[in-house]
Amino acid sequence: MSLEYLANEILLNLFEYFKIEDVFRAFYQLNSRFNTLLLKYFRAYHLDFQSISKHDFHLICTKYFPLISNQIISLRLCDEINASIQLKYIPIYIPSFSQLSHLRALSLYHIKSIHLLKRLVVEWQELPYLTHLSITNCYFFGTSTLLHTTINSIWRLRRLMYCHLNRLSKEWIEFIVPDDTSSSMQYLTFQNGHMNWQTSTGLLEKTPFLRSLNTHISQISKSEVEFSTEYESLSRLNVSTRSTANMLSCWKSFPNLSHLTVCMEACYLDGKQWEYIIKTYLSCLKEFHLLMEFTKEEEYVDRLLDSFRSSFWLEERQWYVRCHWWKISDPNDRTDIVLTTLPNLTGCSTYSIDKSCHRSTCPDDSVYNSYDHINTLKYSSCFHLLPFVFPNISYLAIRRPDHVEPWSAVPELENLRTLLYFTTEPYHRMRDELQTILDRASNLQTLRLLMHDDQYKFLDLKHPSIRCLDFGGHRMMSEECETLITNQLGQQCEVLITSIDQPEVVPPLINHLRSLRILKIFSRYIETPALFSSEDRLNDWLASHLPSTCNFQSRYKEKSSYTFIVWIR
Repeated sequence: MSLEYLANEILLNLFEYFKIEDVFRAFYQLNSRFNTLLLKYFRAYHLDFQSISKHDFHLICTKYFPLISNQIISLRLCDEINASIQLKYIPIYIPSFSQLSHLRALSLYHIKSIHLLKRLVVEWQELPYLTHLSITNCYFFGTSTLLHTTINSIWRLRRLMYCHLNRLSKEWIEFIVPDDTSSSMQYLTFQNGHMNWQTSTGLLEKTPFLRSLNTHISQISKSEVEFSTEYESLSRLNVSTRSTANMLSCWKSFPNLSHLTVCMEACYLDGKQWEYIIKTYLSCLKEFHLLMEFTKEEEYVDRLLDSFRSSFWLEERQWYVRCHWWKISDPNDRTDIVLTTLPNLTGCSTYSIDKSCHRSTCPDDSVYNSYDHINTLKYSSCFHLLPFVFPNISYLAIRRPDHVEPWSAVPELENLRTLLYFTTEPYHRMRDELQTILDRASNLQTLRLLMHDDQYKFLDLKHPSIRCLDFGGHRMMSEECETLITNQLGQQCEVLITSIDQPEVVPPLINHLRSLRILKIFSRYIETPALFSSEDRLNDWLASHLPSTCNFQSRYKEKSSYTFIVWIR
């Protein structure tokens, strides 16, 4: 059946599954009907610049963006590898963000341009339909003044409902209460930063319709805070803390909480205390997720579990908990103890549960042995001794031969996208095992190898879907580069991250790896340091030896060490 026989409504729905560059390649200029659908009736374009090729980036910005700028509903500016190169074109292609007159969602990821931020702080006020804003891993908030200005600007956005702020600085940054009141914001995340209880109440007063809050509460002072106001709109709270100060009294301000997640580090409350909190203040609570990590004598584990065995926990709510801890020989010594509710939906890492001992309050402990929600697994040497399984892992880090084969804990690798494989063994001893892992991980996209061989012999590995090769600190020699050029992994590689001692190997890699889009090079030692004694000399060398179509960015460090990124195609 020809696509032309399909109704317009079906075609418009079909377009939503395509990237902008793909939908235009497939349908634009086929006939007047498709052109009309693309340029007039389809009003749900999503413009995502993450991991985009240089060719597609310029094609979209020069040819398609002017035609559909008022039909784009989401924009994602990101790429931790080539963002700084890509973003220098944004002022040229998007001189004003007000062109995106129907933009609903804006996402910034790993952007370090203060100039871009200052533009957005002003120009996103001209986006009348903006409802979603996400800023993640953007380390440009070096001063509280800039953060305060940005927060004030965000709280002035008239329709903004969802705001996600995560890791705005390399250091933990403290939230600043906005000067303005937002009557639209309902969902707020402020992660890898912190606020105290006084700040959180100020935030809630400036955000009176907030329904969901996810943040870290710091409490340096041990003094109690007076909670006199009830924030009735808040129904979901996800909070992490390192202090129990105010933990028995703050909850009276949130009478309508239906979903509560609490992560406590270096502190804890027992089951009787949590039962009192829930019964006294949280009568509307439907879901409760708890993670507590602390150190105490091993004998305390039984007392802690018993405090969660009352009829309230086991019969009325049927909320169960599990303790993980390390077995120690001296009963007077302290051990690391982790308690989680079951199923564990707190977002904790596998580091929290990789302890040698575990026990729960559930009548059948095996019911909750599958950690379906965990997608990142840094394999521990004791996991093969535990009954837990992780069926949905997308990132797996394994160290051999210290770790036994992970198949009991990770029975399926269909969802695996990134593999970090570290070994101290010679490659020929581990080659078959590594190839077996690759064969099982049919959807693997990124392979990171850390080995102690002087020269890698990994280039005989095969896998059809790997597109990113990360060799970390391994310094590739010219012979290895020549082998990579003729290898399957090399020819399908789009992103290559490695170190070199011989800069003359770079042009052949760029010229002969036909799929390579981005090359990121680290180096600590240079055989010809005179040529690389300054950043200017390095830039001159790159300009004279790389194809003129390449864009590059270099960063020179002391003692002739450097790093540079090349955006190729």
